[in-house]
Amino acid sequence: MVAVVVIALAVVAQAGVLLAMYLLARRVTGKLELLMDESRKLIAPLESITNSLKAVADDLGRTAQIAREQVLRVQSIVNETRENIRTQLHDVRERVLDTVDEARETVMRPVRHYSAIALAFAEGVRTFFGGDRRQQGKSGDERPAA
Repeated sequence: MVAVVVIALAVVAQAGVLLAMYLLARRVTGKLELLMDESRKLIAPLESITNSLKAVADDLGRTAQIAREQVLRVQSIVNETRENIRTQLHDVRERVLDTVDEARETVMRPVRHYSAIALAFAEGVRTFFGGDRRQQGKSGDERPAA
């Protein structure tokens, strides 16, 4: 009989524990449902924020790619311009030097002609007025250096 009472008390205690577990599970379930409702409310804005961030990241990626292409294009334009300027400076330098050479030749040709004429005239006058002095000075008037 004692065993029956102990078994009955154990069954009642088990029923009490099961009832407490059931009540606790219902309370936890209610709280979980509230948490789920709150998280469902937050999911829509989070998805919107995520989509916005993804769009911004895509736009930034495209912008960075465009900026890189523009920088490369500007760099190639600068390099091309530098080479063109070097080439043009070289061409201008060559033209200036050629022009200076032509001007020198143009100016110096008549000067050489007139100089040759003047030299010939001076030699003619010298020969005409004092012809043999030059030859005499070379042979007979040599004086020793002191």
